[in-house]
Amino acid sequence: IDPAVGSGAFPMGILHKLVYILSKIDPDNTLWHELQHQKVLNEAGKIFEKENKREREEQLKELNENFDEAMNYPDYARKLYLIENSVYGVDIQNIAVQICKLRFFLSLIIDQKVDKSRENFGIKPLPHLETKFVCANTLIGLEKPRQLSFSDSVLKDLKEELKEIYKRFFRVKNRNEKKRLEEKAKEICQELKDELKKLRFPNEAIEKIANFNIFSQTEKADWFDPEWMFGVEDGFDIVIGNPPY
Repeated sequence: IDPAVGSGAFPMGILHKLVYILSKIDPDNTLWHELQHQKVLNEAGKIFEKENKREREEQLKELNENFDEAMNYPDYARKLYLIENSVYGVDIQNIAVQICKLRFFLSLIIDQKVDKSRENFGIKPLPHLETKFVCANTLIGLEKPRQLSFSDSVLKDLKEELKEIYKRFFRVKNRNEKKRLEEKAKEICQELKDELKKLRFPNEAIEKIANFNIFSQTEKADWFDPEWMFGVEDGFDIVIGNPPY
């Protein structure tokens, strides 16, 4: 994570280093492909179970296309899944977040192959980066009860369901599906609100959690919490930021 992302130079540098390492240890993307294949199989069906068979088939088809070197250069799949699973950014200025997302979009576009015979010249839709880069103040955390146990089963299930929605939102291509995920997330946030009240969470923190709309391009939070914004509960492996911050 970069807690003061600016134009995205530092996380982009990290992305390039990780891509370079992957290209050395797995030059033909065999291991990387298998890892993502297993993740699709494991994740399919966790939510919206009635559609899990159709969705699993669509995700596997998309996965194979992402790794297809007739359609993309090898670094495309490396970048896409690294961004999805490993890179996060925050900035207090919304314009900085937008520039950072643009930088990552361009990084993905340049590794797609142009084919004028295909729809949109063969260029695939870009992922949604709202759940990867947020506008927030990383100096201000949420007030939480120190004695609170997050082992509460209802709370745990709601948080896991919200995390799965964020994962799906990254990949969603259909506007109707996008809206459905947003509505589902709103419902879960309201359930979270009720559950947090039972657990005696501070009212101010409850309102911030319930009202934060991560899907909005203009959303800005005067607080930051990796658990509620990114679903990251056990910290980050690397925190990298511009020293003046």
